[in-house]
Amino acid sequence: WTSRLAAAHIAGNEAAHRVFNLAVPGSFLSDVSEQTPALLAPRLPDTLLVAAGVNDSAVRLDAPDAPYDGPAHIARHLGSLAATALSHHARLVVVGPTWIDESRTGDYEGLRFTEARVLALRESLREWCEAHHVDFLDLWEPLRGRPELLVDGVHPTAEGHEALYRHLSVRGC
Repeated sequence: WTSRLAAAHIAGNEAAHRVFNLAVPGSFLSDVSEQTPALLAPRLPDTLLVAAGVNDSAVRLDAPDAPYDGPAHIARHLGSLAATALSHHARLVVVGPTWIDESRTGDYEGLRFTEARVLALRESLREWCEAHHVDFLDLWEPLRGRPELLVDGVHPTAEGHEALYRHLSVRGC
């Protein structure tokens, strides 16, 4: 969905529209906020699209009792990304997590995903964006209750990506 969304945005004005997609599979918001300053300058984007996905809500199996600082974690890293975007004259857009089918997630590369934690992440993102006047794209509903659109309970199938793209394109994204 991200490639199709970027292509549609760029096609709207090829001379002026540039998109640098930071939705790197497996990354955490902390990774993205550290990597972005060096990567942003040479690309001259007008929009910085940051997907804060389910990784940011995961329970690490090697530390299952570690406290979850979701809201503080989100605020710290989104604040850094917002400052970076502003310093490069780019608009920050935050993409929320998709629905997960917790019954199928299991142990995924040392992480466990729960719907409750993903919902807490979603709400933290929404609140931060509202408080800081940053656009928030909510991707929860297009996949909610549709396990057939997820490969493994977390990652969208090709049809799931299509549903996400349609959801965003009808909203003018």
